Amino acid sequence: MNARAGYCNTLVKLSLWTGIGLLSAGVQTFAQTGYKFDAATVSGLPARNIGSATMSGRIAAVDAVDQNGRITVFVGSASGGVWKSVNGGTTFQPVFDRESVQSIGAITIDPSNPKTIWVGTGEAWMRNSVSVGDGVYKSTDGGENWTNVGLKDSEHIAKILVEPGDGNNVLVCATGHLWDDNDERGVYQTSDGGKTWKKVLAGANGSSGCGLMTMSRQEPKTIYASMWDFRRLGWTFRSGGPGSGLFKSTDGGDHWAEISDSSAKGLPPKPWGRLAVAVAPSKPQVVYANIEAEKGRALYRSDDGGASWRKLDASNYMVWRPFYFGNLIVDPRDENKIFKPDLILLYSTDGGKTFNVVSGGVHGDFHDVWINPKNTNVVIAGDDGGLWRSEDGGNRWKHQMNLPVSQFYHVSTDNSDPYHVYGGLQDNSSWVGDSSYPGGVSNSRWENMFGGDGFWMFEDTADPDYIYAEAQGGEIGRVNRYTHQTRDIKPLPNYGEKKLRFNWNTPIHMSPNEKGTLYIGAQFLFRSRDHGQSWDRISPDLTTNDPEKQKQEESGGVTVDNSSAEMHTTIYSISESPKNGQIIWVGTDDGNVQITRDGAKTWSNVVGNISGLGKNSWVSTIEASRFDEATAYGTFDRHTFGDMKPSPTKPATTARPGRRFRCRRAGCGDTPT
Repeated sequence: MNARAGYCNTLVKLSLWTGIGLLSAGVQTFAQTGYKFDAATVSGLPARNIGSATMSGRIAAVDAVDQNGRITVFVGSASGGVWKSVNGGTTFQPVFDRESVQSIGAITIDPSNPKTIWVGTGEAWMRNSVSVGDGVYKSTDGGENWTNVGLKDSEHIAKILVEPGDGNNVLVCATGHLWDDNDERGVYQTSDGGKTWKKVLAGANGSSGCGLMTMSRQEPKTIYASMWDFRRLGWTFRSGGPGSGLFKSTDGGDHWAEISDSSAKGLPPKPWGRLAVAVAPSKPQVVYANIEAEKGRALYRSDDGGASWRKLDASNYMVWRPFYFGNLIVDPRDENKIFKPDLILLYSTDGGKTFNVVSGGVHGDFHDVWINPKNTNVVIAGDDGGLWRSEDGGNRWKHQMNLPVSQFYHVSTDNSDPYHVYGGLQDNSSWVGDSSYPGGVSNSRWENMFGGDGFWMFEDTADPDYIYAEAQGGEIGRVNRYTHQTRDIKPLPNYGEKKLRFNWNTPIHMSPNEKGTLYIGAQFLFRSRDHGQSWDRISPDLTTNDPEKQKQEESGGVTVDNSSAEMHTTIYSISESPKNGQIIWVGTDDGNVQITRDGAKTWSNVVGNISGLGKNSWVSTIEASRFDEATAYGTFDRHTFGDMKPSPTKPATTARPGRRFRCRRAGCGDTPT
């Protein structure tokens, strides 16, 4: 897979490199005992799916078609590919597993030929853990086979429109790179089924791409598109800028005119951020736009094709987190009925004046909705917890617990026989399941143990009745696995001290030498030897402590979005040597590699010993060798700088002063140890 295919895939490669390194260390052991170790040794160990679909995962895009009462559904997962159902969601099968990326941003079924499916890869809901794609894919046999037809450097695609009656005429809303500027962003058009593409609407700068796009099948030559100026860095996010705006074409995308407060009555003044725009399918002159603006952010409606607008709902959920909830869906038969995906699913029956919550009892964080045009009581919605189906217009919902697309941040195992698997999931808490079970590992064999976004999760090595689990921002708890009684054990700042800096994905680490001893990292390293009842601060600030990267309260751009997602200058990886408990390695998100060789009495930053490594590279993993106390393995991630190249490194003898690291990526230098 090429490096542009996605940084999440790059991280997998890094982990594999680390694993390869550990295996190669084992080769020496096997050689000493006469065992052969090569690819054939592990060739008979296939991957086995153990689920689970109970918690499912983030659904970014949905499309479906009703053919004589039989509903075929295509679902695009944030990182689990494309899934197809031929029975309205009763069963699903994956149809995108052979492709090089698995993050999906848009799915569109050709309205004139339901066997032709268009997929835009790279989800467009631009959170900090978003995955990337490699362009547009097309299937002409109902999803059995796919061809990449271009826009490979777009990385994120929000929408695809196919002209009714002419399946060769397609428009793509390419959002573009999240972490750096690129050219392949904006609105693209093909008139030959994807053989060639031309950019028909460009952004004002390298950070502006297409946010959303819409048309009515009654007037397919009239297109509305929003342009979005945005940029994310490891420590901040900006939504909005001079490149954000609303545009209209009346000739199928060949020419565009901007709709702004200076050209249309009733719109708010700029600067704008992200805009969600939707045309009423049954009445094309009715257009809705949810506008992120510094003044006047709200839902707006036009009844004359964008010439004039009325400000409607401006309640909290309508304007909250537009970078993540940037979609509107209008009922195909009634221009006054609108769904607004958000933390909750909002629904209006009065043309957007007021909204009600219609997602009681479901997961939340909605992203897309499909309404059956033949029977608008049938609604399918996707959120961070999977896929939901309603038969009564959204009053009651059934969870489709048959999509195993969970996004695990981390997994661990215990020493039971058969062993258990522990893991934390994006927006889906922390779970424990069986590695095997008679008849297979079903949904019922997975148990929820902790809340929030799940991250690290370990069995207490001193007492297997207890588990350590963690939510975002270092919210760690000790959980009784049988009663589920939970005690919060997160370290607190000293009296009068500023807040501790815990990463969104805060590391916790179990000592391999002392049962029951655990570590957690903020800007300081903490250690507990009494199950989290108390913590010892065993290091100074191990980060760069750069104040310019500690302004999370200003993050968000037009709409401030202050969460721990942008917390930076933090510890990100911890590893105590299994061979010598006095040696502890720490990696930070701002590029430091720290080591203590005397049980945390003194610390040394040894990142300068790595040749060819970019400044402030995120230390995604540090793993001490299980065979040699002087060896550790590291992976360094620069995707937050727009660099997708993998950087696995073996700091081979850094536990011994004065030695240099060895980089194992071609082109980054190979300095002998």
